[in-house]
Amino acid sequence: MTPYRVLSPMRIVDRYLLRLLVLPVLLGLSVFVVILMSEAAIDLGQALVGSTVPVSLIAQYLLYSLPRAVSWSLPVGVLVGVAMVSTAITRNGEATAVRASGTSLRRLWVPFIAVGVLGSVASFCIEEYVVPGANQRSTRAFLQMTNSQPVLRPRNDQAFRDKDGRIFYVGHMDEKTNRLDDVLVMSNAEDGQLRTLTAAKWAELRGKSWVLCEGVVLTFGPDGAPVGKPQRFATQEVSLWAALQDYYLDQRSEFEMSARELEQASVVLETGGIDAQRLKVRMQFKYSIPLACLIFVLVAAPLGMRYAHLGSFVGIVLSILIVFLYNGVRSWGLAFGLVGDLPPAVAAWAQNVIFGGWGLYLVLRAR
Repeated sequence: MTPYRVLSPMRIVDRYLLRLLVLPVLLGLSVFVVILMSEAAIDLGQALVGSTVPVSLIAQYLLYSLPRAVSWSLPVGVLVGVAMVSTAITRNGEATAVRASGTSLRRLWVPFIAVGVLGSVASFCIEEYVVPGANQRSTRAFLQMTNSQPVLRPRNDQAFRDKDGRIFYVGHMDEKTNRLDDVLVMSNAEDGQLRTLTAAKWAELRGKSWVLCEGVVLTFGPDGAPVGKPQRFATQEVSLWAALQDYYLDQRSEFEMSARELEQASVVLETGGIDAQRLKVRMQFKYSIPLACLIFVLVAAPLGMRYAHLGSFVGIVLSILIVFLYNGVRSWGLAFGLVGDLPPAVAAWAQNVIFGGWGLYLVLRAR
């Protein structure tokens, strides 16, 4: 005769609640993923207006954009699941029955907290280990789609560096004509001293080569003084394509670099005497955003039960309200952090401290 393991009543309740959570968590996750992927599709459509691109290439780009959307959507999925289930078990009298047996609400919320912790760990792991590689592939797909399209975006006063250490400055980028205005190219020696300075009124794209037009080249000696006379030229080819693509890659991947990569990049910038505030803020958000899964549980479980009497859709309404408020605080923290008005840790963790404190207050008040 096969022995059967007898589960305690609360273990049965735990399993029951976990089963209830599966569908609403997946529902909230799916809806938010669709929203984020729709935004990615809209951005892609704006970049490819009037272009003919293979469907397979578009599918690759969207597929590799999916991990980041899932990472950012996990907290919302957990929030929706906990809010809906806590509301449902209260309205159905199941929470009252469990409490009547002498079990506290805190014990009842253990499955919710477990799901919040699991969601936070999963969100961080996806963001840290899956998103960077997927982002590189999505960027390659994007570059393949735009190889025959305008390679520029309308921007002014942009500076960037290529893999050879050359520094480029562009006064204006015209995406309609693939033209650069007011171009400077600075090449340094191994000791960091300026060796050549090339200045051109404008540059145009010919095939896959950039040609500087109406320019001058200055050469400098080890002491930093000019050597010889300026050499004027009508046209001069320069290998700018890779530098521009690396520049756009950096612009697109700042949100999607791993926390470790952001930390290493900030150290490199600070070593060179460049302010790394922006990268430090992004790095801190890499840790703070995944924790939102647990923070949302602490807030949604007590509120879902408290306001369950208002109707079946209280869980959805609470989810929308909490996401709206949380994202508002996060956005303000990000804005003040990027301009340097707040330290990176404060800018990235303010929303978690505020909502986490609120959640702990609600949990500690529960009986």
